[in-house]
Amino acid sequence: MARVGKWIWTAAAAAGLCAAVPARAAMEDDGRSLEASPDATVVTSDKLTFDYIKKFALFEGRVLVNDPRLQLSSDRLTIVFTEDGGAQTIKAEGKVLLTQGDKKARSDVATYDVATGKIVLAGGPPQVMQGRNILEGEVITFWRDEQRLECKPKARLVVYSEDFGDAESYFKP
Repeated sequence: MARVGKWIWTAAAAAGLCAAVPARAAMEDDGRSLEASPDATVVTSDKLTFDYIKKFALFEGRVLVNDPRLQLSSDRLTIVFTEDGGAQTIKAEGKVLLTQGDKKARSDVATYDVATGKIVLAGGPPQVMQGRNILEGEVITFWRDEQRLECKPKARLVVYSEDFGDAESYFKP
């Protein structure tokens, strides 16, 4: 429960709804103190609705997530919390774009099950790109901890051989 309470406090501070002293402190440095930690995740949107009883947060309109590991943009982002306040599922909807280094993924919907590490991209059709290489299908599923993915139906992979360098040395043991 404490983790949800802490998240509510952070969400309230970000929305300017907390007590005057923390709000004033955040405003004096333009809110940068909230982002001072290199491992901070910052979510911005036009609107945030947080329901403590139903245990969810809904970000709507020009959603941007800036995380040290990846960046995400979408029209809507819903986070459902567990009983102890951790994230259970995260669902991004509408013009979803995930970026991590030179890798990008695009879809209409992206759903992440935190406990299993399963990420499902659907609609658009979804695409995963690395450099010029492209993977697309109707549904692309990643398992974060298993280093594997599944693309079905109508899986299509476009790979440029020059991106692998010398093909003979690439396939040698």
